[in-house]
Amino acid sequence: MKIEAVIFDMDGVIVDSERYFPVLEKEWFLSLVGIWTEECQANITGRSASDIYKVLKEQYNLKIAKNLFLKQYDEIAKDIYENKCELTQNFINVADKLREKNLKIALVSSSPYSWIEMMLKRFKIRDKFDVIISADELNGEGKPSPAIYLHSAKILNLNPENCIVIEDSKNGIASAKNANMFCIGFRNGINENQDLSKADKVIYDLSEILSMDIFD
Repeated sequence: MKIEAVIFDMDGVIVDSERYFPVLEKEWFLSLVGIWTEECQANITGRSASDIYKVLKEQYNLKIAKNLFLKQYDEIAKDIYENKCELTQNFINVADKLREKNLKIALVSSSPYSWIEMMLKRFKIRDKFDVIISADELNGEGKPSPAIYLHSAKILNLNPENCIVIEDSKNGIASAKNANMFCIGFRNGINENQDLSKADKVIYDLSEILSMDIFD
């Protein structure tokens, strides 16, 4: 297996936005459906906003219209990406070192392009990525479906087995593994409720990627 690309999830991997989303989501979803637990939160993490709406509607009989739901979600995301979240420690250094190894670097997220753009603009890291992909390209079909990672491999012009994915959620890991990609689970200090057991390897700092022999 020759690794030719490293794919980063955005939320919880590139930025610590997952430090803020669960807090604001819990308050919001409680007001919408009347119940919200850690299990509920773990189930939606990594999913697209459209998928989350579908889950809430099917499981909790959500009443709000989809367009209003997505509009309110955008407002929450805007506050997080523009004012609250920070880049994950060592991301810049890791991305630069991986590029020195002549690896392609991709950002692949269930989040809409508008959210990704807010993050890229604030931290000025667009040039770190060869490819940037949102679930928008698949009509909002996010993780755990493997579709977004299979699409990523196609855009990168690589076989899935030649790609490594860094993910911080159960849904994200399932998506990557179902796409036949090597997946690193990132225990980022804020995702203790996430089951990362299906990952091929678990790390606690992004810099650990650089010492892995899988690139040799």
